[in-house]
Amino acid sequence: MDRTSIISGYSLCLPFADNSAQLIANLKSGERVPVSPWFASEDEAVKCGFTGNKRIAKLEKTDDSAVDLLSRLIEHALLQAMLGAHCLTGENVRVYLTGIGPRVDVKDYKALYDHNDVEDVALSSSLIHLCVANMSQDAISLHLAQKYHLKHLPPNMNSTSNSALVAVHLSAQAIEQGDIDLALIINISKIKTQDIWFLDTQSMLDTEVVQPFGVNSKGVLFAEGYSVLLLESDHHRQARNLYGGVSLRSAYTQINASRSNDISWQSTNMLKLINKILQETGVKKEELCAVIPHGNGSAISDGIEANTIAMLAGDQTLPVLAYKGQTGYTATGSGLVDLVIGHHSLAYRELIMPVGNEPISDEMARHVLQGKGAIKHDKKHLLKMGVGVDGSVIAVILTDTSKEQ
Repeated sequence: MDRTSIISGYSLCLPFADNSAQLIANLKSGERVPVSPWFASEDEAVKCGFTGNKRIAKLEKTDDSAVDLLSRLIEHALLQAMLGAHCLTGENVRVYLTGIGPRVDVKDYKALYDHNDVEDVALSSSLIHLCVANMSQDAISLHLAQKYHLKHLPPNMNSTSNSALVAVHLSAQAIEQGDIDLALIINISKIKTQDIWFLDTQSMLDTEVVQPFGVNSKGVLFAEGYSVLLLESDHHRQARNLYGGVSLRSAYTQINASRSNDISWQSTNMLKLINKILQETGVKKEELCAVIPHGNGSAISDGIEANTIAMLAGDQTLPVLAYKGQTGYTATGSGLVDLVIGHHSLAYRELIMPVGNEPISDEMARHVLQGKGAIKHDKKHLLKMGVGVDGSVIAVILTDTSKEQ
């Protein structure tokens, strides 16, 4: 019999919330993530090639690697799962590191070319930052492998927005095939100037007002963040006399990453993947309590998902939960944050209403939930969608198996 992947534990640290409990509480109370300018001044932004300053949601008091913070998050996720750190030492465990961590900032390169006197080598902090120690994300993998006595060095997965979800998909596949019993997915999303530049070239910072599926939204609310998700096979849990929980089943496809393809073509491919996972899990669309899309506020990806949801829903209404205009878009780790919210939605049988800041497009208005607080439901399935600028598409079905006991 195939094994089932269960979300056994999780933790996070975001500009929006210091932990998962605060994430849920802040969503319920309608909080918004605080933002601040990335550059010290408008002049500096222009010198770095931007038309003006960009506002982002930045973590306070965390360095690039933040190994102590990562350790706390890992241990909190293990505690939630009622497991000790020793469980990570086995052959039946895989750890994935995802996202964008320690790297040199392009601003420091610019400082090198603007100020290249010999004295600057000793005195300029920007030049001191141009050190190989600040360029290796593998150092975190090595630290984790040594600290937790891992059998395998954690690979660093980077698939743009879907980085963490790709690791979730690979982990779930390995668990279902009986290759492993535990998988720990870690995401680090740290922002550098080159990340802001990349989003700017992709027309993802065109508007300061960010509202997923909004009428005028053409940008994302870029945010940093750390998150950890622990997946465990149902067999492993049953051996610990634990039953039920929120299970996870995923499907993946790669479509053409070129944005020259029309929305209809890309959304049709996305719909095929969703129908595939619905068929594999035996879930009907009427049995979904909600859909959590990628929904980051970008006009292009939001348009693809809006068309997909419209085709999937038909004449019905599918509740859509789109939080990234409120919590921030944690680039490579946004999928893990959505899975934490999805887990709560099923475990507590409630949908937390996102807070909006502009009208929703006509196509999505009947689907997108907005308001404050939470509404109860009696369904046990939820659909999570992920889409990356690299052309990767992921569909995940979450199921509350405790209702089956």
